[in-house]
Amino acid sequence: MARTALVTGSDRGIGKATVTAFAKKGYNVGITYAHHKDKAEALAADLADRFGVKAVVFQADLSDPSNAITLAHEAEGRLGQVDVLVNNAGVAPYNEVKDMSVDSWETTLRVNLIAPFLLSQQLGPKMVERGYGKIISTSSFDATYGANPQSAEYDASKAALINLTRNLAQAFAPVVNVNAVAPGFTKTDMAEGMSEELPKAKTMKARFGKPEEIAALIAFLASDDAEFIDAQTIFIDGGFKTI
Repeated sequence: MARTALVTGSDRGIGKATVTAFAKKGYNVGITYAHHKDKAEALAADLADRFGVKAVVFQADLSDPSNAITLAHEAEGRLGQVDVLVNNAGVAPYNEVKDMSVDSWETTLRVNLIAPFLLSQQLGPKMVERGYGKIISTSSFDATYGANPQSAEYDASKAALINLTRNLAQAFAPVVNVNAVAPGFTKTDMAEGMSEELPKAKTMKARFGKPEEIAALIAFLASDDAEFIDAQTIFIDGGFKTI
């Protein structure tokens, strides 16, 4: 039976590249979106047509914690089971510190941290029962290197996600591998308006990363070849210059 992968925030960017990478490998896939139903449905149709896999679309605004729990139950029902969970959905508000609100902080934490926890809480034990499972979360190099006060909410949530990764790895050991990836400057919607000179100056590779490069790492971590990699956060940032 084909394995299944549920990828949150997979209607665009790194999530879209990731769900495509899994479909190429023959996984049945769950595609989630918050607002862009048309993009998600078009992607599902394309993946099913090109790779002959089952591609199921789920609407889930993960700023509401109850939606994360509902998504977990619906995914198990409509996909049959979830073998791989990729916690990729995220929000990145940018505001001056003086303008940040509690509501904005709470929304960021709900999407970037609490939703990954709830999805893992619901699906991880089922993976343990079945004797197989992979959980991979998308953090960020900002979790460690972030020094921009305007991204304080985002940076804090991604740092906490790294800690959560280690917590969950221990909770679901030894059956479920739980890891995170920490992308650097990547050519996605979040990077719109960002100068090409920034990665040239700040990274050893002197360019933006491609969503497909991040997706390839995620797919590797979900593979049997990565069975001995657990509780890790792997930075994929083009060699960010820390000095």
